[in-house]
Amino acid sequence: MIFLKEIIEPQKKIEVMDEVDVIVVGAGPAGIGAAIASGRNGAKTLLVERFGSMGGLQVQGNNPIFSFVDPELHGGIMQEILRRLKEGGGLKNVDDVPRSVKNRLKDLIIKAVGVENLPKRLVETEVGYWGIWGICFDMEHYKFLLETMMEEAGVKILYHTFAAEVIREDNLLKGIFIESKEGRKAILAKVIIDTSGEGDIIWKSGAASMGDQGIPIGRNKGRAGGYLNAFFIGGVDIEKFRAFKRENRKEWGQMYSGKNLIKKAKEEGAYIRGEAVVLSEIQDVYNAGRIYVMNAIHKIKPGAKSWEVEELTNCEFDLRKQVWAVYKMLKDNVPGFENSYIESTPNLPCTGIGHKLMGDYILTVGDMRKGKAFEDSVAINNMPPDIYEVVGRFAYDILPHDVPYRCLVSKDIDNLMAAGTTLSCGTFAGGGLRYCTPSICQGQAAGTAAALAAINNITPKELDIKLLQDTLRKQGARVTIKDLSEEVLAPYHAIKKMNIVFSRSDAPVMGATEEEIEKN
Repeated sequence: MIFLKEIIEPQKKIEVMDEVDVIVVGAGPAGIGAAIASGRNGAKTLLVERFGSMGGLQVQGNNPIFSFVDPELHGGIMQEILRRLKEGGGLKNVDDVPRSVKNRLKDLIIKAVGVENLPKRLVETEVGYWGIWGICFDMEHYKFLLETMMEEAGVKILYHTFAAEVIREDNLLKGIFIESKEGRKAILAKVIIDTSGEGDIIWKSGAASMGDQGIPIGRNKGRAGGYLNAFFIGGVDIEKFRAFKRENRKEWGQMYSGKNLIKKAKEEGAYIRGEAVVLSEIQDVYNAGRIYVMNAIHKIKPGAKSWEVEELTNCEFDLRKQVWAVYKMLKDNVPGFENSYIESTPNLPCTGIGHKLMGDYILTVGDMRKGKAFEDSVAINNMPPDIYEVVGRFAYDILPHDVPYRCLVSKDIDNLMAAGTTLSCGTFAGGGLRYCTPSICQGQAAGTAAALAAINNITPKELDIKLLQDTLRKQGARVTIKDLSEEVLAPYHAIKKMNIVFSRSDAPVMGATEEEIEKN
């Protein structure tokens, strides 16, 4: 039998399904912010999503959390979502979280420095770094709320639809081709926003992009990163588990815990690849004995890419094997897990390094550490780069900083935009900017800009930045750190001076210097 190396697909006419002002590709946090903002600003908006609900990694990846929310830094749609989740009973009551979990960093800081030596805002509030790590919610409630908000904003949604290709003429995109059970169709638009998480539109359009180079430095240089997996275990006796943690603080009292148990399990043949496990109670919205678990790690083989379908399939097999090995280890060895069960595994693992937009500016960790402000800023970020798995460190070493508009717009395609994971930034800077809280804020900025451009028949590149900033402010969004008082920023400056760093045991051999990290 002879196997053909390639087949020429016959030409065929493709139906134009719709013509809109703005297409948003991907309904993760950035896409949510973008689509709602675009619709509310009067643009005919279409949101394309390959799964059957919105939420992206927050829902499909079992990650129902908004990290380090600070209402002085994150306004607009971000605060509206939290308010409406709370009003509907879908938000975790922070009062139910033990102080040892809720205020761990704040209590350590107070103990080390003393109340009298700390900024008033740090002492009197519990937000940002010095509050709970994240505000958690009911994923099912969130799905329903987002659909309600999209309907209110007049956004059309296509679920179970994949953005397969782009329609490009010179330096403009005319639309996209979509694939679904109905086959291939076309949708035309004035502006397209790629919030796909892996830059599907950016890459396929031929726009200047980043990501193919993989991890830029260290022992994993050139590799495509990897995947993390989060899953839920139900039926846990929480009080029994808490008592166990109190009695074994050295091994179980930290965010990354259980190292000795995992080492022993590996020696006995358990298929576990991580060195520690995260066991979090705060995602247990209704206090029903649910534990969030993060441990399973899949390293992409050298030369492979995170978006290759065979590698994705291998990843799913590998991560699921690890999930069951970790669960068995906990059930057999940790008090409180005796009658537990695996409640759910994700539809989407936390991805490695995908394609990013290349804009006229590339935001770096150096910018984040300086707390840099920009004249064209449209959002604020306070999430430090989470590069614990990549180079072995997580540090509270950045300051709230601006996200410039130039990072949202392609440098060579005038009507292509991005936000969240696909933003124009360095690989390590993306480890903070991709988090859900700043992604929604970036998305609101991108969606507002796209709508203003489409309605005025100009490209996002031609948009007046002052008009965009004023419009965002009217919507309650936080635009730039220059609008913030010294009192608001004081806690972040105080914490940065303390040089709080969490390092993996093998961090010194991962081969990344602080100077190298700063450039990426």
